[in-house]
Amino acid sequence: MHRYHRPIYAYLYRLTGRREAAEDLAQECFIRLMTRIREYNPAQPFRPWFYTIAHNLYKDHCRAAEQRAHPAAEPLSPEVPAPIDLTERIAEQAEVAVAVGALAEGEREVLVLRYWGDLKVDQIAAATGLPAGTVKSRLFHAVQKLKRALLDPAPARRNQA
Repeated sequence: MHRYHRPIYAYLYRLTGRREAAEDLAQECFIRLMTRIREYNPAQPFRPWFYTIAHNLYKDHCRAAEQRAHPAAEPLSPEVPAPIDLTERIAEQAEVAVAVGALAEGEREVLVLRYWGDLKVDQIAAATGLPAGTVKSRLFHAVQKLKRALLDPAPARRNQA
């Protein structure tokens, strides 16, 4: 639990955008892990299997919600930075959170698994049940959209006004 709580929580937080939902889902993830540990095949890597559990819980959470909303742009609390850098880091985190939150759900999932979950394409495919080509395509489009959003955030700000 010590090894995987933070990464699973971070993954779920980036998908849901809400701390409470992410914490509840992370706890449920560990409960499911304990009840399904006999299903684990030791010949396969553990981490992608565990992310599959988290991914499925998130999907269940979305299906159960009455309305699907994009995650709120709530930046993660920073690790005690120098006071001068604090404002910049929070602003950057907020911009990234808004840009990631604006992605389509499928693009957001694969992006978070790849760059925050540090999973490879084949592991993401196994965790999400998608073909590897679809994962690659979604990653490519997600990265392109993030680049556009972060390099030219003015249109997004005009749309919010």
